[in-house]
Amino acid sequence: MKKRLLIPVICLVAALSLFCGCFEKTVTFEKAGMSITLKGNFVEKELASQTAYYESADAIVTAIKEEFTLVAGFSDYTLSDYTDLVLRNNKLTAEVTSRENKSYMYFTYEKTVSGKNFYYFATTHKADDAFWLIQFACVVDDKDSKTADFFEWADSIKFGIDKPAEQQ
Repeated sequence: MKKRLLIPVICLVAALSLFCGCFEKTVTFEKAGMSITLKGNFVEKELASQTAYYESADAIVTAIKEEFTLVAGFSDYTLSDYTDLVLRNNKLTAEVTSRENKSYMYFTYEKTVSGKNFYYFATTHKADDAFWLIQFACVVDDKDSKTADFFEWADSIKFGIDKPAEQQ
């Protein structure tokens, strides 16, 4: 009797293990005072031009921190001023939107890089000490299926994570 029960139990455990393996893991990354929670098999990599860079098989996330000390009066810029500056400096034309109930702005654009067409979901943020440009990208063919993820990931962004508790 025990042997008859053992085989179905083993099969059930094996099936559950396979099923649970299909779920994507969620990881929170922290870098330079910013944290972001990403779903999928992201790995952190170094990219000289970026403050932070995360990559998976079907998406990338880049982050640039531009500290207020870079330019006199930079801390007086509004988020809208900074976003306009990003668009001008990158020669982009895009409709900018404020995320409802969130403290960031976003815009989208497409660009061909190394012969591949990419879709970019760019977000701008103002932290206590810097502006941030955080972009999410995928191949253009995946943009409809990735947009909800991009919003979820952008909504997870927090700043001031590496300050001592009494300064937060």
